[in-house]
Amino acid sequence: MGGRGDQGWLRPLAVLVAASFVVNLGFSAMSPLFPYLVLAIKGVLREPPEAAGTVEAHVGAVELGALMAAFMAARAPVAGLVGFLSDALGKRGVIMLGMGIYTAAALGFLAFNDLTAFVGLRALQGVASAMVWPVAEAYLAEVTPKWSRGKAISIYSSSMLIAQVAGPSLGVAVYKLCLAAVGPGGLILALKAPMALLAATCAVSTITLLLLPPISRGSTRVEGLRGVIRGLRDLPPTVSRSLKVMYINGLVNGLAMGILNTAAVAYVVEEVVSDPLYIGIFFTVFSLVAVPATMLAGWLTDRVRRRKPVALVGYFAGRAAMFLLPLTRSYVLLLAVGVLISMVFSLSAPSMRALQADLAPPGLRGTVFGVQQLFYNSGVLMGALMGGYIVEAYAERSFRLLGYDLTGYIVPFWLAGGMGLLTASLFALYVEEPSPHQD
Repeated sequence: MGGRGDQGWLRPLAVLVAASFVVNLGFSAMSPLFPYLVLAIKGVLREPPEAAGTVEAHVGAVELGALMAAFMAARAPVAGLVGFLSDALGKRGVIMLGMGIYTAAALGFLAFNDLTAFVGLRALQGVASAMVWPVAEAYLAEVTPKWSRGKAISIYSSSMLIAQVAGPSLGVAVYKLCLAAVGPGGLILALKAPMALLAATCAVSTITLLLLPPISRGSTRVEGLRGVIRGLRDLPPTVSRSLKVMYINGLVNGLAMGILNTAAVAYVVEEVVSDPLYIGIFFTVFSLVAVPATMLAGWLTDRVRRRKPVALVGYFAGRAAMFLLPLTRSYVLLLAVGVLISMVFSLSAPSMRALQADLAPPGLRGTVFGVQQLFYNSGVLMGALMGGYIVEAYAERSFRLLGYDLTGYIVPFWLAGGMGLLTASLFALYVEEPSPHQD
């Protein structure tokens, strides 16, 4: 593949795994603290959340949704454009430039205490994300043999998950150490402390990527932009239909995820637990159980030489589990449902990406992955904007169903779950897996 021997893909995989682990360690360290930072800058949170009792997180739902929307508004068009250009001009330089932009954005968060600036910086992170992750996955798909592709994508995905196991607890520890040093009056400074760690990890990851070899010219590189356009036009009808269904599913799933992500932050903080320590533990457990499921998905789909059945199991089970989340007020039950969702999503995600790589011809995978991200991120953008307003409209309401009083949070969660079941059905009916003997 790409002019390499059967094991030539191991070196670029190792480099991408190392770079991915380092930068995701920084991002996951910041993840449990970022909502509190937004609430503190807005003035909703005036004392450490672990001492505040109830935190009215829904008051900041629109701002949290706007920050996610800014990220996706930038990521969506850039992903489509960069995927196209990476096929024609090369992937290594695009990945490295994106990681450099990540570093600059992290430094920007340290410099500003203004939510308007945060929106711009999240947009900059969206540009960087579009240049790094879909292009890196397309790079891996180009350099790996077909029946090693599932394992390679799973190993790469697992590097992110392992970082997410350690990162949240690390971030909370950094926050608490800083808070102990500066006192409650320095709450914003303490909440920003993990962002300094993110800036450092982004810089280290950029340096690591210098070791990534370029893909050799040959069968995996089409000749210029016209070659990319010609290759897309000549796709077989079944491949074209399958990819188009995946694009539509990406849009609807993105819409569901945008709503869900905005609602989940507010729901957990407001209805279940407000201490960042427990939020960090939840993220850690969520990622920890995903690691073996992700590795199993890659090994299993390569072993049985089928990807669609494994993806479908995860799709249907994961979407159904979304209906349970707003019914859990206990932290232990929240962890249990989170474990279920994490495991089944981890079965489906790498299987679907490997299937999409199998469908896309060599030299066009950057474009295919980029267009997929264009549709998905566009959906997340719309969902994030909708999610903030849905949460504000329904968070303080209640519904009586079958004799039970249910929180208004069932509206965003059940809406997202229903959308997910729709996309799983479309995937089952209209996506056709290539023959196991087709390279």
